[in-house]
Amino acid sequence: MTRLLAVLLLLGSVLLLAASAFHPILPLTGAGDLALIAATPHWALVHYTLLHATGLIIAGIWAVWLDARREARPALTAACVTLAIGHALNGVNIAYMTGAGTLLAAAPATPDLALTYQALHQFAVMCGRLAGFLVAIAAAGLALATRSSAPRALTALAWLACGAGLLGNVLAPPGHPLMLTSVGVMAAWQAAMAWRVLRG
Repeated sequence: MTRLLAVLLLLGSVLLLAASAFHPILPLTGAGDLALIAATPHWALVHYTLLHATGLIIAGIWAVWLDARREARPALTAACVTLAIGHALNGVNIAYMTGAGTLLAAAPATPDLALTYQALHQFAVMCGRLAGFLVAIAAAGLALATRSSAPRALTALAWLACGAGLLGNVLAPPGHPLMLTSVGVMAAWQAAMAWRVLRG
């Protein structure tokens, strides 16, 4: 079971990083976002990939818990639950852009349509902001819980996800990719930890 979950974590993290690389940076205005979405042929594919990658990560993170020493598990439980909730909230953000964002972009452009998109998008963005914050907090917990067993480079990477993630989450404009810095950096950490579990 541990190895299966590690495969899910590795696959999900790699897919999330790969799909993120193809995600265009939105202008963060209703009309501008809808125009860019409509002009991006791979928009739906990128977001379906991000959505399913997020699900794989939520399931797979428990490979880290199962692989840990018994005394580390209480702290890991809190960190893994926080990480999973953070990713789930980011999934809400992704799901909005996968479904409603794509549908609204395909409709005839009107001021009311742009306003509707912008209003609904703000809900998704706030879910994303909370997601980035929770993942940053989880990164700190994972750094502390695994510091005695993981290589120093991985511990440092988790601390980077926490620090840079909190800065990006607080300072980035709503909807900007830097708002989710913690999610991106932690994807690298997750992939590395999954690989360690698989190598035994």
